[in-house]
Amino acid sequence: MRWAKLSLQANQRLPGDGLWDPARAAQQNFMLRMWMIDQVGPDYEDQDWNPETLAADTVAALALTPDEARALADHWRDLAVEQIRELRRHKNLTSHLDRLVNHLQPSPVRDQLLAWTDTRQHLP
Repeated sequence: MRWAKLSLQANQRLPGDGLWDPARAAQQNFMLRMWMIDQVGPDYEDQDWNPETLAADTVAALALTPDEARALADHWRDLAVEQIRELRRHKNLTSHLDRLVNHLQPSPVRDQLLAWTDTRQHLP
């Protein structure tokens, strides 16, 4: 657990002034946290290993709703490069959701993440 915490801290401190750096850091953070929850089990006392906190952090990182993303994805080849990048960013930031939803209690956040698991299949 301590090595995983150290890895989260190192990920936050990586230099990153590029356009994609915040999304990369968030995606790596989410994936490590999800891996630890899967492998070691959830820890509701520690926010890093709490599935409900990971769900809330994921929702907070997303700029689009599942419906908005799906509407854009339906004609993604006609979109500007920046919009396609935004869809890709959302796809990357939601890559852990198929496993996360299994650790969540029924709630509006879980419902939103379930919608994302369906939507991400349609993203470029």
